[in-house]
Amino acid sequence: MVDIEVWMGELAEKLTGRFGDRLLFLGLQGSYGRGEAGEDSDIDVVTVLDRVELADLDEYRGAVRGMPEGEKACGFLCGAAELKSWPKYDLCQLARDVRAYRGELGPLLPPLGREDLAQAAAIGASGIYHAAVHTYLYAPKDNWPGFLKEAHKGAFFTLRALYELRTGESVRAKRDLLPRLSGDEREILAYSLLHTQEEPEAAFARLLRWSAAAMAGA
Repeated sequence: MVDIEVWMGELAEKLTGRFGDRLLFLGLQGSYGRGEAGEDSDIDVVTVLDRVELADLDEYRGAVRGMPEGEKACGFLCGAAELKSWPKYDLCQLARDVRAYRGELGPLLPPLGREDLAQAAAIGASGIYHAAVHTYLYAPKDNWPGFLKEAHKGAFFTLRALYELRTGESVRAKRDLLPRLSGDEREILAYSLLHTQEEPEAAFARLLRWSAAAMAGA
């Protein structure tokens, strides 16, 4: 598995060499950022430049592809002005999920408040509800396990937002959030974190029940 501290240190040096002071922020999110990565995990890099032109994307791609296991790299890249204009609900996850390696993300973000977090939770829950209904109705049953895996994985971000809305506490990692939850919320996170095995119909029913309640309460 990738030694992420070494990997990010090398990437930081490469990007600093290519962009200099134009590199405003470099960070890591996703499973590597939360300390939950496995052998097949993507490396979710967050990069903010002063501006982004097509030539900058070419330079960035060259730097990343030159890294060991660079094919695992993905993530978020934008310019400073675009970040300030980004829909706020979509930045709530970014703000809570990124570990910094160069610069500070906070000063580059627009102000984010409780209403933005509530909107992020509602949009996340509605997306899961819609996808679950669509998959259950129209997808072959052979596709159900893959969908359920991804849906439960994605539900973490909505669960985390809902928990913060209730308590005011921001929890970074799945393993830290799990003991704080109960009922359907706990079962949904356990499905993702502990790879719970159950009948797919039961998992669908719980996703629908939970996401409907989350939309109503967010």
